[in-house]
Amino acid sequence: MTTLDMEAEAALLDRAKTGDREAFWELAAGSVDPIYRLALRLMKREEDAEDVVQESFLKALDKIGEFQGKSRFNTWLHRIAVNQGLMKLRKRRSDVFSMDAPVGGGEEGDAHFMELADFGSSALEDLESSEAATVLESALEELPIDLRTIVVMRDVNRMSNDEVAQALELPLGAVKWRLHRARTILRDRLGEYFAERVCRTGETG
Repeated sequence: MTTLDMEAEAALLDRAKTGDREAFWELAAGSVDPIYRLALRLMKREEDAEDVVQESFLKALDKIGEFQGKSRFNTWLHRIAVNQGLMKLRKRRSDVFSMDAPVGGGEEGDAHFMELADFGSSALEDLESSEAATVLESALEELPIDLRTIVVMRDVNRMSNDEVAQALELPLGAVKWRLHRARTILRDRLGEYFAERVCRTGETG
């Protein structure tokens, strides 16, 4: 994702707010791929993800005059995309979570978050294989949607914890806790995969 510096973003934002669509799309261009990645992980269907992307950018264009610049523009776009995705999911089924739903743990364990990179170099090399990537993608899809949303924004789209909290309008501690839960679940699932692989290798070696 190409990130504009604050000065360039502010200049484009000023122009976009006056109705300059070219400035808006220049401002938004670097967020298209990250927003699509998020939408695809939320919706799990390409056609729905494409709809979310289109609707999100059109809504942002329509509401650009209301954007107050309290967050980065990309953060604001993520908020819109999450809201658009959730609205679609609510129409599809009735059990979609609320982002405001309490999650146990608060900020407990903030200093002990497990990064996915903690598998070691050999395991990381294995993650590049199509089989391991498929396992990881499957594990990601199986996460509850609130955890999946946060881990995609944080670890796939490389947003900061603060940016995720701003986009989802959640306390920072809630974002950290959910990220910790998501990473732990993914770590455990990948740990099972590597253990199974070692067993298979041992049986055939």
